[in-house]
Amino acid sequence: MSADEYADVRIREPINLSLNQWDAMANDLSAAWPAIAARIRALNAANPQGDGPDGRSFDTRYMAAGGPERFLRDTEELIKEISGSGPLLRATVSNTLTTEQAIELGLQSAYRRA
Repeated sequence: MSADEYADVRIREPINLSLNQWDAMANDLSAAWPAIAARIRALNAANPQGDGPDGRSFDTRYMAAGGPERFLRDTEELIKEISGSGPLLRATVSNTLTTEQAIELGLQSAYRRA
């Protein structure tokens, strides 16, 4: 095998390692998020700013545009996307490498042009 024929082997290993690290991070984040969200909700429920004029003024600004609940919902959605992207990235990389290999081998496309 020439050096070019080993290119796929050399690139697959670091990509797989990186994707494994991504999966571990996404799993840790998904596992930690419920406790983090619960803690934020508990801190908000305690109303540390009080009911006085300053506290009400703070609440007005803090709750604007959906406040912390919007942040919590948006963050949860983002975590779902992060967790779901690992398998998509794996499939994309695999398809790309397989296509590159097929091109190098001179295989013809199965699609016909109209």
